[in-house]
Formats: sequence, C-alpha cells, structure tokens
Amino acid sequence: MGEQRNFPRSLVDLAVKIQIGDQWEVCKVIDLSVEGISLEVEQPLKVGELATIELEHSEWMKKNQVQAEVVRCDSNPAETTPCHVVARLIEPNDEYLMGALALVHGSGPKQDRRDEKRDDGR
Repeated sequence: MGEQRNFPRSLVDLAVKIQIGDQWEVCKVIDLSVEGISLEVEQPLKVGELATIELEHSEWMKKNQVQAEVVRCDSNPAETTPCHVVARLIEPNDEYLMGALALVHGSGPKQDRRDEKRDDGR
C-alpha cells in the first residue's frame, strides 16, 4: 500500500505543551506536518479527544496554539514510558502553516519521514 499522507512528516525539535483538561503538560514533538503532529505525552489520551497544543517560539516557528484531535495513542500500561500520541490538526492557523511548511520544505532542523514504514504497515 502506498503513502497516504498528503504532506511529509518531519522530525523536529520543538518545545511544546498540551492542554489536558485544565492542566498544561510539557511534552516532546516526535514529528509534524501541516496536517498533524506526533508527540510523546506522559499520560494516555483517548482517541477522538480534543486538545490544545501550544508550540513555543523557536527560530523556525512563532509561538502558536493549535487545536487537535487525537487519532491514535499507543501506550504500554506495564511501563512508565511516555505515550505516543498522533493528532490531526483542526483548521491550523496561517502562522502555524507557514512555520510548518518552512520546517518541512525549508532549511529548518528536519528529517523527512515519507520513506519510513508506519507502525501499522502502511
């Protein structure tokens, strides 16, 4: 089965927080694209759960908040390691889109992941 993403995902090093309920939690970005983001989060999230993600200002992106819907959360209850959360961005604003495009297609700190196989074999 061929690649089904419309935009490449790129590995990036960005400071980010996610709002879970009324609490903000610092988490790690695994990769992002203009349509979605993959994060390591300390607690599991439910598929379909809505979250606010705040990206801190960096050389490549301005501080920004985007709304997202959790599409996958991989966790191992026997371990205390972070959960791998994949979220679809809901109508990302122009500032986010411009920053993400610069990271994915520009000279920012990235690694294109289009050639990697996804965990689900696609």
